[in-house]
Amino acid sequence: MATSDVMFQGVFYYCLVPILIQFFIFTLLNKYGTSMKERLISVFWNHAMIKYHAALRDMKKVHFNSMKYHKSADLYLRNKGLLRILEIGAGSGANFEFFPPNSKLIVVEPNAFFEPLFYERQKKSLTKVDKFLLTCAEDMKEVEDNSMDVVVSTLVLCSVRDLKQTLKEVHRVLAKGGKFYYWEHVHDAPGTWLHFVQNLLTYTVWDLIFGCHLNRNIDDVVAEDVNLFSHVDQKRFDIPLSKDGWSAWKLVRVHVMGVATK
Repeated sequence: MATSDVMFQGVFYYCLVPILIQFFIFTLLNKYGTSMKERLISVFWNHAMIKYHAALRDMKKVHFNSMKYHKSADLYLRNKGLLRILEIGAGSGANFEFFPPNSKLIVVEPNAFFEPLFYERQKKSLTKVDKFLLTCAEDMKEVEDNSMDVVVSTLVLCSVRDLKQTLKEVHRVLAKGGKFYYWEHVHDAPGTWLHFVQNLLTYTVWDLIFGCHLNRNIDDVVAEDVNLFSHVDQKRFDIPLSKDGWSAWKLVRVHVMGVATK
């Protein structure tokens, strides 16, 4: 085979094929709308979280451990040792096992296709759902002011359309002294290859397909507004990655875990 033919095949497979795939996906999304995208995301996310949760379960357990010592602002619930918890973007309910038993849980989830997965997991949990609200985190008007002891988000704040407005809503619904537990992937440090790739993908196809911003400095946004939280305890860390080949999780290797107090 001529050298020119080999070069042409290389260009076709490594350059044109990805572009054609992206165009095909874009066409499908435009034709069938949001519902198809949300269905695909729910299936993909439910599958992807199995491996992710298995690898990080012990770390997440430590992160949420202090929740069991938190006291409800509601005297009746406090005397019973119960908490009012709001989880933003609960997905299929992977965090249930970390919540104190018999917690009063409200879920805010904009993707309706997660709901059956969510209730299936609930059957195996002591945590029961008071309300499942099909809405976005930027507008949680069905949740009363100062009514939650704890708000939780894990791998969610990358996908909200307005991060600052979401944090304002978190602050609004939290009772005084309430805790905001967050576990999110963030933008890598400037000058690294990952920082560049996260920018490139976010500004091209990643947000379009997955509804996710790879390049958000969520920890900076949480800490910058002193009127939201009286105390912020957070740290960045790298998630442990498997050695069995390339994984998409490398794109979100850098995480932040934190607890912010109203």
